[in-house]
Amino acid sequence: MAVQSFPIPPSTSGKAPRWTQPVSFYGQSVFSKYYAQSICVFLLLIPFLISPVAAQGQGAIGGQDCVTNYNPADNVDYFPSKITVDNAALFKVRYANNYKVVTNTAGKKDFVLYQCGTTAPPASEFANGTIFVPVPVKMAASLTTTSVAFIEMLGRRSALKVVDTEGLVSSPCVQLGLEKGEIVGLEDNNKTLRAEQFKAVEIVFGSGFSVENGTESKTVGTSEVSDPGPLNRAEWLEFYSTFFNLEESAQKLTASINNNYNCFKSAANAKATKPLVAWSSYVAPSSYNNNTATWTLSPAEYKKILTVDAGATFYNGTTKGTFTNSAEFLAAIKDVDIIIDETFSGSDMTAFYASYGLTNADTANYKFLANKAVFRQDGLVNPNDGRDWFGGAVAMADAALQDIVRATHPEALPKDIKYNWLRNIAMDEPKQLLNSANCPATDSSTPVPDRAITCSTMKVDEGKGNAANKAIAGSALTAFVGLLASALVF
Repeated sequence: MAVQSFPIPPSTSGKAPRWTQPVSFYGQSVFSKYYAQSICVFLLLIPFLISPVAAQGQGAIGGQDCVTNYNPADNVDYFPSKITVDNAALFKVRYANNYKVVTNTAGKKDFVLYQCGTTAPPASEFANGTIFVPVPVKMAASLTTTSVAFIEMLGRRSALKVVDTEGLVSSPCVQLGLEKGEIVGLEDNNKTLRAEQFKAVEIVFGSGFSVENGTESKTVGTSEVSDPGPLNRAEWLEFYSTFFNLEESAQKLTASINNNYNCFKSAANAKATKPLVAWSSYVAPSSYNNNTATWTLSPAEYKKILTVDAGATFYNGTTKGTFTNSAEFLAAIKDVDIIIDETFSGSDMTAFYASYGLTNADTANYKFLANKAVFRQDGLVNPNDGRDWFGGAVAMADAALQDIVRATHPEALPKDIKYNWLRNIAMDEPKQLLNSANCPATDSSTPVPDRAITCSTMKVDEGKGNAANKAIAGSALTAFVGLLASALVF
């Protein structure tokens, strides 16, 4: 059985948001006038926005139906809704009339997705090993928990027929599907049955580029956890959308995530203090580390970006990030204000003290203990402790940032806001169990909603007119202008 999807440390920082506009924080009257003028401009543009191609809608063109009576001479554009990659660094898309070429640049692999009912372009026009897939895909297998999260957010759980690592899948509705037999776990022992399961699906979403025998023509390697930056990773919603002809929905979703993320970022960075945050972990002695205990400070780029965007300072050690001596490690983190403990064993402060070589007498000697600021990423887990952090938090960048802001600047959020993945074990916050009984909708076409609150509706320190309030108001305006921008994308 394959292991759960783990983030791979990215290499570069993320790009700029999808749409931004300079905002001056004047009084409410100026804001209201600008808001009203924007609405008027948008209303005036409506007649020009409805082009003949866009008016054709989803239907058989760029939708879920196969084309009948295809004639290439008709020169019909079957994909009126086209994505533009703004944040992601590891995939790109280009369109032709009846097919689109999706490229995973990390693996240098092309996928030619042609509208079902039309003719695939000649293979001779593409590199050897290019995979050709009729779309929209109706039956898929997922080898990672991360792919499951992206597919569900697009409302295409109905396409999931086979999942690997089924014991680690956190999705309540996929768990229910497994119980009812609508989805099956990938066979581990019976090779004949395993081959039949792969044969029954059109594509296999997998992590990396190792390809199992018999799936060479249908394995789609994905690299969302390697893409630098939270917004980069979230934009892989658009990568997945191309396989289902859901580009329009995906673009609206990522625009919403981007705007919400930047609103949280503005609110947190309006705070004067920048607490020091370390993402750390302990690995017990085993044959995998030469029977030597190790403590590590993660240097992962997406964690650094999340931390800085949450109005904090990212700490990954002074001269090194991995330690084999407990005393040396503890000396390195002595002045850290907040610890995000990524250790897989243990789940409470007793286990944390044991793993880090601490005692109750050490409380006054370490800021993160005195602050009662020790967090873990296991706030949302399935009955087998399968963590949704490796799925939902990758796709929902804004909700992930919301959790980090709750740790770094809780005063920037509404009081008593509920956590998602990041729970404070120093405050005895419990895990939240996700099982089949939590499936809110058995309709497999219902998209899984974003877990983030709507940042632009927040009212923090109301009446004080501080920078945080102005930043939130500005982000609300930016979000509105962003919606106007998304309306201009056909």
